[in-house]
Amino acid sequence: MASLNKSAIVLLCASWETYVEVVALECADRNITAAETPQALLAPIRRMVHKHIRKADDERTWENVTGNGWKEVARSLAEARAAELNTPKSNQVRSLFQDILGIASVERNWLWHRCSNEQVITRLDEFVTLRGAIAHGEVLARGVTKAQVDRAEDMTTRLVSKIEERLTAEGLLPA
Repeated sequence: MASLNKSAIVLLCASWETYVEVVALECADRNITAAETPQALLAPIRRMVHKHIRKADDERTWENVTGNGWKEVARSLAEARAAELNTPKSNQVRSLFQDILGIASVERNWLWHRCSNEQVITRLDEFVTLRGAIAHGEVLARGVTKAQVDRAEDMTTRLVSKIEERLTAEGLLPA
């Protein structure tokens, strides 16, 4: 049963990571699609595009952003930033939402009955650390229990709900 529990932790963490990437890109794509001009982009996306253009060595970069090309460049840059997430601990998740969507402290509403914001952040970071230890074949001091799997599932479900609540409040997801 310990092997199944370890596998469940790895899969839950992969689901968490994928959710974070997908929802950030979904919000970015909604903004990019709706934007009629580059000025209508979310500020962080607009900054990514400007930086990309300024740093480009390729003369065709300007051609890529003409017409609606700036939208594809913006999508590509947001996707590249999201792809950098490979350890979905609280700091990395915070940075991703800040860098793509401009949301400072996406984690500020991560709390619920009998679990403070600090406790949630600690538990998330411990969960992701456990996943890393399992995935890299480290010898664990204790086996992984079904209770740990259940707690991880409950936490990730609540975190998804809290993130969606925050993104909706910010106007990035439909109500």
